[in-house]
Amino acid sequence: MSYARNLLSRGEDVVHESRQHWFAIVARTWIWIVAVIVALAIIIFLNGNAPVGGETVDGILTIVVVVALIASLAYIGFVLWDWRNQEWLITTRRVIRAEGVLNKSVADSSLEKINDARLDQSIFGRIFGFGTLDILTAAEEAGGTNVADFPMIADPVQFKKAMFDQKQMLENPDLAPPRYQRAQPSPEMQRAEPMPPRAGSDRV
Repeated sequence: MSYARNLLSRGEDVVHESRQHWFAIVARTWIWIVAVIVALAIIIFLNGNAPVGGETVDGILTIVVVVALIASLAYIGFVLWDWRNQEWLITTRRVIRAEGVLNKSVADSSLEKINDARLDQSIFGRIFGFGTLDILTAAEEAGGTNVADFPMIADPVQFKKAMFDQKQMLENPDLAPPRYQRAQPSPEMQRAEPMPPRAGSDRV
């Protein structure tokens, strides 16, 4: 079970889940991706041609390049792992942002305290489906810091719509569609009482 779902209170359900777009991985690791390509090119060149600076120099250079290649792949793998552990949830009561691999960081905002949200999408964000969503809460208006920013979130329009739809359902339960209403137990059947005999019948 996910870390964020373990923090849900009694009767609280997840209605929408998202994380950063995969473009965020490329933005964080593009230098390391280039380093992997360069390291592979150097290794192929050293192993497929005559020694450039002697066998000793080429051997040391190969070891350095292999270490750099392993370090770059390890960092890219850690970023992927960190991305997989992102949990940006909308529940029936709040918005939760949980991140981290070993050390977890969790921030949440009650839907009742959310006043507004600003969505910024570049032309590439509109094409590939990502954007930055900033949520304005009552605490931020009072001078606090905003802990509910979602940079490069995937499908930001759907996330924003789900958030405000759930906020409206929380504030106006009568407007909630049937799928958000809890099933009511069926009333108990009462035993039928025998009717008293009518005047003039054989049972009088």
